[in-house]
Amino acid sequence: MRTKPTELSSQTPYTANTAAKAAIEAKKQKKEPAYAGSDEGGNTVVSVIKAVIYIIFILVISVFISITVIAVANDIYAFVKSDEVVEITIPEYATLTEVSEILYKNDIIKYPAVFRLYAVKEHDSGEFLAGTYSVTPMMNYDTLLAEFKEKPVSGVARITIPEGYTTDEIINLMVANGIGTREGYVDVIQNYDFDYWFLDELEASGRAANRLYRLDGYLFPDTYDFYLNSREEVVIDKLLRRFNQIFTKEYRDQCAVFGYTVDEMITLASMIEKEAASPSEFFLVSSVFHNRLNNPWTFPKLESDATVLYIIAHDKGERPKTVTPEDLQYDTLYNTYKYEGLPPGPIANPSASAMLASLSPVSSNYYYFYYMSSKGRTVYSSTKTEHDAYIAQDKQNTQQPTADQPQTGDPTIAP
Repeated sequence: MRTKPTELSSQTPYTANTAAKAAIEAKKQKKEPAYAGSDEGGNTVVSVIKAVIYIIFILVISVFISITVIAVANDIYAFVKSDEVVEITIPEYATLTEVSEILYKNDIIKYPAVFRLYAVKEHDSGEFLAGTYSVTPMMNYDTLLAEFKEKPVSGVARITIPEGYTTDEIINLMVANGIGTREGYVDVIQNYDFDYWFLDELEASGRAANRLYRLDGYLFPDTYDFYLNSREEVVIDKLLRRFNQIFTKEYRDQCAVFGYTVDEMITLASMIEKEAASPSEFFLVSSVFHNRLNNPWTFPKLESDATVLYIIAHDKGERPKTVTPEDLQYDTLYNTYKYEGLPPGPIANPSASAMLASLSPVSSNYYYFYYMSSKGRTVYSSTKTEHDAYIAQDKQNTQQPTADQPQTGDPTIAP
């Protein structure tokens, strides 16, 4: 049977086309694995190269860091360095930066920036003593920093501050024992920010501008042990801390009962300390001052020789043995013969007994006291007439005052 021409013409092209496509797909499938294997191998090689480069980089960096750390550590601690002695000069008021550069230029250190950072880390003050020094690279940073400072003095001194000592006398006592300098003490006493309630109160109440020393009255007299290399602020703080222990809250409350500030009461205590011939008389002398303060319309001036002597001793460097009529004209607010009320501040650093006496005077009607050298005792008077009679009697019995005659209150010197 013959096939229809139309059927052959329609099937033949389709069959050929399909076969061709199948052959192409088969060829592709045979080649794809080969291509896939080639890409994977290339990626592996690249990864290996990268890893090697990274390892080399890490090794280089590690070696570099290690070398740097070793070099810096050697500079700081001077493990292996030259022992050649070099003379360098540190100028006055040299800064840490200047000192580090001087050491660097003289091959004592290699890393001035590290030297500065080390000094800051060690809380070094950066205050260097000017002068010429012999140093070597074998000195570590600690040794170098200490080399340009004032060398500490070892040892301890036991110092007794007598009761009633003035601030000037305390400063002189400390300096005489090799502890601190006068300039250092004056600066600390006038300006250092100590943290004590009584100093806060002093500033809050407005201390007198013409007060001689800010801490007058608060440097408590006692026996102390000090290191010979103690700084001035450490010494003064120890005295203030002792005052804080002695002047209790009860004392503070008693000041308020009298209507006085703590500073005013300490001022009064200092006057009692310097005026009384002995501690046994503190309470009677206190009564005289309190009576005058409580009667300002009749006794506006306290007329205390000790206040005049205090300022003259400071201004002239020596305390007079007696007060002259000329001294009573000395124009200063510390002159209680010329100015009313209490002086601008304490005239001494009073004892605990004097502070207690200022807070608890005995009851009396006395307004005057006078030390009779001919009888060796203090007499008290209620009137000016009686007081003057004691003075006249003492003058008749004594041609001149003895050298150790105590300085007492109104008027030890008759006009």
